[in-house]
Amino acid sequence: MIEVKHLYKKFGELQALDDINLTVNDGDIVCLIGPSGSGKSTLCRCIHGLETAEKGEVYLNGELMDPKNKTKYIEQRKKMGFVFQHFNLFNNKTVLENCMLAQTTAGIPKKQAEETAKMYLTKVGLSDKYDAFPSKLSGGQKQRAAIARALCMNPEMMLFDEPTSALDPEMIKEVLEVMKDLGRQGMTMIVVTHEMGFARKVGNRVIFLDSGKIVEENTSEDFFAHPQTDRAQDFLNKVFYE
Repeated sequence: MIEVKHLYKKFGELQALDDINLTVNDGDIVCLIGPSGSGKSTLCRCIHGLETAEKGEVYLNGELMDPKNKTKYIEQRKKMGFVFQHFNLFNNKTVLENCMLAQTTAGIPKKQAEETAKMYLTKVGLSDKYDAFPSKLSGGQKQRAAIARALCMNPEMMLFDEPTSALDPEMIKEVLEVMKDLGRQGMTMIVVTHEMGFARKVGNRVIFLDSGKIVEENTSEDFFAHPQTDRAQDFLNKVFYE
């Protein structure tokens, strides 16, 4: 579904991505893990088009995502839902209005947009929060609303950029449960995460990055049981210290 070829990205003197090559197949749940500053979020944002790489190519379903081909590029990006670390909900709109906005902007009739929004808000357990404003929601509820908003555009795949890192510990589980449910339904997902339990149990592949490079890639089971590189082993030892 997604193919990344020789992707490079710099921020000033920092080489954020250094010759990244990656394939994500239909139905994959790929977890991007690694230390802070390793390039995980930058890779996720470059795939979606929120950041522009200096070099390299991203293909969606075998077709090049080319920003110069504006009309096609916009349509391609619509096929990828994106969930941000800090929710990015509009505080002056209700939860229902947040979920309707992108739909109506895309020309979907208001009644249809409302029905779709209510369906996905119900799926993420927010059927009682249609008229609530984001300021009245917990962090976990805000993130579930953000997931519902992304799903309203009927994406073929979802990208999550550290969706639980801004949450209190007791709120993390409710968001991860929604993501697990999406996985059970067959949604293709790329997840930037520090939640090793999620990567281990829900992800079917793990990609470990460090200093802008893919250091190791494997099935989740094999990565956690038998890391192949000293760098990955050192990372896991620190994460799972006793």
